[in-house]
Amino acid sequence: MAEDGATTGAAQLAGVFGGEANLNAMHADAKRMLADAKAGNWAVDEETGSHLRRAVTQMQDRMTDLAQRVQRLQQAPKFGNDEYAERAAAHFHAAMDSDEQSLVRVFLAAKDMLDSLRQAIEIAISKYDASDEAATQALNTFKDWESR
Repeated sequence: MAEDGATTGAAQLAGVFGGEANLNAMHADAKRMLADAKAGNWAVDEETGSHLRRAVTQMQDRMTDLAQRVQRLQQAPKFGNDEYAERAAAHFHAAMDSDEQSLVRVFLAAKDMLDSLRQAIEIAISKYDASDEAATQALNTFKDWESR
């Protein structure tokens, strides 16, 4: 149902992430990474994690800058009060926010993907720190036992 301008806008936004199929795959991967991090199956050291976190934060900042504009697209524009203006406004609104390929939905999917990725990184860093601490304690116990 999206018109050319909306389709182009959504495609351009998805293009930032390598296209719609890639954005969908990244979204699924981010959810999987979050689940793996929560389950303790993925951990990352602080240095690597900080680089990943910084990249995600930069993208989130860009998305935040766009959020207010995108929020306006979630409302039907005020073209007028006559029947034609109301139909045109409804059509414009539907073009912007009607299906998974519309600009608003692509934006929200990208934002959700970045949120999941950020959470996964934070959890993975904490899991690495915890496993590093546990390994250090285990080695100290071994050293204490060996010195006896």
